[in-house]
Amino acid sequence: MSQLEARFHGGVSAIDAGAWDALAGGDHPFVAHAFLAGLEEHGCIQAGLGWQSCPLGLYEDGVLVAAAPLYLKGNSHGEFVFDWSWASAYERHGLDYYPKLLCAVPYSPVTGPRLLVGANAEARTSRSALIEAIELQERTLALSSAHLNFADQEDADAFSGSSWLPRFDWQFHWSNRGWSDFDDFLAALKPKNARTSARSASRSSRPASHARSAMATSSATTNGAPCIDSINRPSMHTAITRP
Repeated sequence: MSQLEARFHGGVSAIDAGAWDALAGGDHPFVAHAFLAGLEEHGCIQAGLGWQSCPLGLYEDGVLVAAAPLYLKGNSHGEFVFDWSWASAYERHGLDYYPKLLCAVPYSPVTGPRLLVGANAEARTSRSALIEAIELQERTLALSSAHLNFADQEDADAFSGSSWLPRFDWQFHWSNRGWSDFDDFLAALKPKNARTSARSASRSSRPASHARSAMATSSATTNGAPCIDSINRPSMHTAITRP
């Protein structure tokens, strides 16, 4: 691989869609060009909300060979990996935690590729080059830290042995075990849990004036019902931070 040129763009929309999607692959819609550019186009990504898009592209002889969705973050909203305690610690010591550099998919706590390198023999080298470019940008802008959230295993492995710090957390994933509809699902639960779930579903279908109480009840039920452990599979997700 010849010398690579790193470019930080003003938005995903500034990058050719076909070239980006060729690196992202077709299995993960949240890193698709249409999704990320759509967030920008419709105002979901803007500085006023704490998101400043600055996607990274690596170019070889003018051709995009690797990319990463990057954002300068002015807060920690919409990330689903919580670092409020770190921000508080910085503040107590008179330091600025924000802005920070984040490689992630906004508002989407879904594990997937973040270092987009396509399927080629140079994938490992390209991931390393992306990491080096992110580190250099963090130093150049004198930022507090850089982060990569909800990394898949290949991306996580690319940070092995580096100065980045891995963080792990758990999600609960609901999977359909062949239930044809909600009543079929309720029939599979213990009677007490079925009644609780049915009441929550009934409340959530009421007019908008009842939406807030229904949401609160649904949340409490989800967190407390013993049946949840039997129908959800815990899944570990990885975040990686460079302090």
